[in-house]
Amino acid sequence: MGAFVFDLRDTLKSLRRSPGYAATVILTLALTIGATTAVFSIVNGVLLKPLSYSESHRLVFLRETWREVSKLASSLELNEQHFEYWRAHAQSFDSLAQYIPLPANLTGGRDAAQITLVHTSGTLFDVLRVPAAIGRTLTADDERSDRPAVTVLTDTLWRQRFGGDPAILGRSIALDGKPHVVVGVLPAGFRLPVGARLSDTLDAFVAIRMDDEHVGWVGDHNNAAIGRLKNGIEADRAQAELNVLQAQVSVRATAQAHEPVTLGSVVLPLTERIVGRSRNGLLLLLGAIAAVLLIACSNLANLSLTRTIARQREAAIRAALGASQPRLVGQALIEQIVLAGAGGALGLWVAWAALAVFVRTAPIDLPRVSDVTLDGRVMAFAAAVSIAAGLLVAMLPAWTIARGALQNTLRASGTAVTSDHAATRTRSGLLALQVGLSVTLLVVTALLSVSFIRLMNVDRGFDADRVLAVGVSMPATRYADERTRLAAYERLLADVHALPGVTGATTSSMVPLAGEGQVNFIVADGDERPRSQMPSANFRFIAPEYFRTMGVAVLRGRAFTAAERDPNRPAPTLISASVAARLWPGQDAMGKRFSRGERDEQNFEVVGVVADARTTSLEAAPPLMVYVPYWWRSRPTLTLLVRTMGDPLALMPGLRRVVREIDPEIALGQARPLDQIVDAAFAARRYQVRLFVAFGVAALLIAMIGVYAVTAYGVSRRRREMNIRVALGAQASQVLSMIVRQGSAPILAGVVGGAGGALAIGGIVASLLFDVRARDPLVIATVVAVVGGVGILACLLAARANLSLNPAAALREE
Repeated sequence: MGAFVFDLRDTLKSLRRSPGYAATVILTLALTIGATTAVFSIVNGVLLKPLSYSESHRLVFLRETWREVSKLASSLELNEQHFEYWRAHAQSFDSLAQYIPLPANLTGGRDAAQITLVHTSGTLFDVLRVPAAIGRTLTADDERSDRPAVTVLTDTLWRQRFGGDPAILGRSIALDGKPHVVVGVLPAGFRLPVGARLSDTLDAFVAIRMDDEHVGWVGDHNNAAIGRLKNGIEADRAQAELNVLQAQVSVRATAQAHEPVTLGSVVLPLTERIVGRSRNGLLLLLGAIAAVLLIACSNLANLSLTRTIARQREAAIRAALGASQPRLVGQALIEQIVLAGAGGALGLWVAWAALAVFVRTAPIDLPRVSDVTLDGRVMAFAAAVSIAAGLLVAMLPAWTIARGALQNTLRASGTAVTSDHAATRTRSGLLALQVGLSVTLLVVTALLSVSFIRLMNVDRGFDADRVLAVGVSMPATRYADERTRLAAYERLLADVHALPGVTGATTSSMVPLAGEGQVNFIVADGDERPRSQMPSANFRFIAPEYFRTMGVAVLRGRAFTAAERDPNRPAPTLISASVAARLWPGQDAMGKRFSRGERDEQNFEVVGVVADARTTSLEAAPPLMVYVPYWWRSRPTLTLLVRTMGDPLALMPGLRRVVREIDPEIALGQARPLDQIVDAAFAARRYQVRLFVAFGVAALLIAMIGVYAVTAYGVSRRRREMNIRVALGAQASQVLSMIVRQGSAPILAGVVGGAGGALAIGGIVASLLFDVRARDPLVIATVVAVVGGVGILACLLAARANLSLNPAAALREE
């Protein structure tokens, strides 16, 4: 123990005498360990932590499969009848729940508001094991049609709309014009799985009523479903049971459809549903920053080896005075562990600061970002990385001492013998590793950057500039009659058109880029193919002027007008060019008729063909689209789209005034300029590219610093040799060329190895790319050329700066 304390004290004194070296190691480790810890904390919060629900490992997400329509979707949300059959017969679950969030109108007390209302089984909160903060949650009894209609509010709506008043319990509020008694408020921070994320933007919950208005056994796959497995039951066993039940459901569905319906099920752990799509990207990001850390450690190992060799006389004296080899090795380890400990401690502060930036700038579709914290697991990770980094940096000096390389015979002049060839080979190997890791990381960065640029420049097929998108909700009871709804639609559009600065106004059943919805088969007149061979399309129910307002080109024909509303004739419909090509290849689609879903009466007549547009997702190919007049399927909720001459948000005061004049109980939802919606579609890729660019540039800089340092050190160690070569007749340019040629060997080895690494991980990267191949030869060749060129340039600059030829002095030494 005494020897350890002595060596520790001696190490601290030595580091105080070399503040530049100590600061370089500590700051380098702090930055890289801090960044690595911050990225790991994201991986930990998103992928490793259990969900915030009690015994979340027992929660599963449920979907259906339908063999005959598998081309339409690999899996579907649940049909309500199918769910009820599962709930009545499945034995693998403690409880099951279905739900669907929908826009709704909240009135009473203040201005009408559009909220997100979740229609759900009364068992939802039993499945999630979430109690109410005040009052109670929904129960199975609330599903009965003979019970009073009740609702449970989220903490956010309770505080924002009702001021956090506990007396809200027992009060009646109007949801879509229907009175509901408030029976409870949920805890703050409650989140519900919606799609592939945990949503905290929901407002209220009501029970799906058990009455005689159930949908049939075929179609209407609209509801999400989750379940809590019984103890000891695995997801695959539960899925096997549901598949047996689905065989029984298929019999009923086949009888109703008069054609084969083969149903199955999907049971997926809820955690996998939420984070599955983010796993590859996050693990790749962790690998990227780990590569930067490894490059930094390799660089520091070279620096430490240089310091060790420079102190070989001191080590030789210690050995001559009786210091054992283990003692000398221990001193080298202590020095690096001290530096790594200091770097790791400072790295925690760096991680805290970096994490704040990461979380603040994270895109909204990064799941579970609110669960990202510096917890005990992250602290343990930081400590382990610090120790590992210290050992990696110390390994070379310790190995050099252990093999006796520093115990060379002392020369009379006090100088060391010529450089150790093994140490030189080791430095070159580390340099090749740094360059190789840099190339691999930069190839991934380049691929993601090219992918992002191509996505930014993709032809969207619509013009998002100066267009406002805002939700509109009408009280369902007041506007239950279709004629009343349509009259309100028409007055709203006419009054909005009259507002100053408005150049176009229309409505749509869905917000652009909100994903697929209202998808169904399209059946051309006379097409007798089986359902599985029918094409499917996204249906949008729109008002006139949609195409002019959205900037979608009409290629043939015309848009419909309100004057064409005639319930006795097929609806005048526009289709995308892809639909025309699929239904009537080589023919003129104008005047053709088709139906939606079934071979029944021909409901639609083509009056126009429009350009393909990426209205569901920018990353997917333009879907087949069918644009139907809004009067064919009007709903109390819609999306208003308004094109303006200036800032779209400046229109909101006038828009609110128009709506109040029509009906004070019509609510406006969140207003967003369409270009912001488009920009949000890029957010995840932009975030990813920025991080990879930062890490890639850092890796390249550290590697090039390593190239410069190793070359400069090699030149300084071989200066006497170079002078002798010149004295024997070599030209200075020949000496310089030799240095660059020898220094280029590890660089070239590194770029070749790095290119191989990029090819090896192509399969992982492929899922993250858009319109670029994971093993794109042009991208790989460009990165190899750039890194190789910069590396050789760094080698040349180091050689020129440190090559001081004085052959006369070398000869005098001889």
